[in-house]
Amino acid sequence: MSVRCAVVLAQYHLNNRGARDRLNQLLIDEFLEHVELTPSHHLIASLPLHTVWTTNYDDLLETAFEAIGKRVDAKRRSSDFSTTRRRAHVAIYKMHGDKTDPAEAVLTKEDYETYNPKRELFTIALKGDLTMKTFLFIGVSFADPNVQYLLSRVKQLVDKNGRQHFCLLKPPKAGEYEGSDYDARKFPHLVADLRRYNIQPILVDAYSEVPIILQELNRRSHLRDVFISGSAADFAPLGEVKFRELCRALGKVLIKSGYNLVSGYGLGVGGDVIVGAMQALNRNDDERLQLWPFPQDVPVGVDKATFWKSYRERMISSAGVCLVLSGNKLESGAIVPAGGVRQEVEITRAQGKVVLPIGSTGHVARELWNQVISDPKAVYGVDVSKQLAVLGDEGASVAAIVQAVVEFLKAIDK
Repeated sequence: MSVRCAVVLAQYHLNNRGARDRLNQLLIDEFLEHVELTPSHHLIASLPLHTVWTTNYDDLLETAFEAIGKRVDAKRRSSDFSTTRRRAHVAIYKMHGDKTDPAEAVLTKEDYETYNPKRELFTIALKGDLTMKTFLFIGVSFADPNVQYLLSRVKQLVDKNGRQHFCLLKPPKAGEYEGSDYDARKFPHLVADLRRYNIQPILVDAYSEVPIILQELNRRSHLRDVFISGSAADFAPLGEVKFRELCRALGKVLIKSGYNLVSGYGLGVGGDVIVGAMQALNRNDDERLQLWPFPQDVPVGVDKATFWKSYRERMISSAGVCLVLSGNKLESGAIVPAGGVRQEVEITRAQGKVVLPIGSTGHVARELWNQVISDPKAVYGVDVSKQLAVLGDEGASVAAIVQAVVEFLKAIDK
């Protein structure tokens, strides 16, 4: 059913009953009992976004952002504009309201007709964002009266100097559903009309491609966010002094070079990386340096291994590169490979992101370095053999290793 049809039917129901209590109850029932998080929600939450606009009534986006530790400032009604949640990572504008206040949700034709007088602050804020920011429209119906009105107003304001926007669209196919023949004939005209508003359509063959696009967008947008994976009960082959110097230098130089760090406080690694990073930062900045200390006490009834894996997945979702240092631990009096580091590598690869091992630090990092050194271009898409050679050289200086890391990160970010 199209947006216009749904709006009209909702208005007919209101006209016949004289009240919208059943519509309100339906909204509550549907969005309390029949919604669940999807991979796309998690991927959107993992993007470095500060502003999200939605016409959905559910709270799935809020849940997805909060699940990875991001503070949300949700704007559900006009009165919410007068307050701001301190230190919020993302503002979510719910331009049609949500399930928490169904009586104020935009559902009927009358709600659309009276939208500006009742929710004018949303209109003003969205006009500003459309003018100053680049939007990616996902799952948006461009038949929505509010969307059409706002796009036309922005076009009048900025004309040809407006920002470029993008949208994901699946072209309808003749015979696909009732009315699809007409929609298929109309689709080229819709695409041309969107370009009139500086919206570039990205066509997909199936909606299943959307998470794939979001994953790639996630990977690319986080290439300057480096996750430090590593642990060291044994500092061989570099020795403790050189190893710790390397960790501090990496933290300092990466921050100074414009990269952001994500650290889980790995034994013998995280502390020195943090010290180096803090030397380069002018203040405590949780966007430049994200710290994820592992909680030892997990919720009652939750398996620790399962909890820690989920914790690692959340950490790594905020990064695009996993930098591996050493990777060993003391177990029953013997030095063994660190299973946690190996799991972090597996998660990084599963999320389609980059693993960069500093082979000269030995242990798991050396294992990984041995796997990629034979054909770096096949692994990374670019020729980084020179940089990897330095990273595998135990005799290389700390300065040379750090410089090779920075050169590698620049090479893959092209």
